[in-house]
Amino acid sequence: MNLLIISTVSCLLEYIFPSLIKYITSRLYTVNKHDIELRNDLINLKQEMIGISIVDEFSKYAKLQRKYNKLESTLKEKANERLSSRMKVQISVTYGFRILNGLLMLILLCLYRNKPVIILPKGMLWPIQSLLSWPCYHEDSISLLMWLIIARLVVATYKRNDIT
Repeated sequence: MNLLIISTVSCLLEYIFPSLIKYITSRLYTVNKHDIELRNDLINLKQEMIGISIVDEFSKYAKLQRKYNKLESTLKEKANERLSSRMKVQISVTYGFRILNGLLMLILLCLYRNKPVIILPKGMLWPIQSLLSWPCYHEDSISLLMWLIIARLVVATYKRNDIT
């Protein structure tokens, strides 16, 4: 029974984990106080630029425009850095989990290759019992390999239909 639970949870986590990591990284890599201050400075500069006549005070307006452009580019760079580091963390954690999950599946398949995941009442799997029990050949049972195939097919179907 533990083998059934472990293998099923592992297949489900393969689907749920990337969404969970995406949510966590979006919360960890939010806008910080420095970025908020930069945005406020941009708003203040824009208001100041609106109050100045371009024709009458061109040099002052041009100086504010350069300052505004510099702050805007700094803010964009910080946002791009934050997005880049968030994506790096998200991808590395997701693929790290997939590698560990794959290793777990390989270990389980090596250790429990000839053990059934679940044994059902006699005759319940009649037309396909030999296929579902392969490679363990225990009557009316489902082997770990076949259970993983079934669970992954179900998860892939849900993933394709995006049913959560």
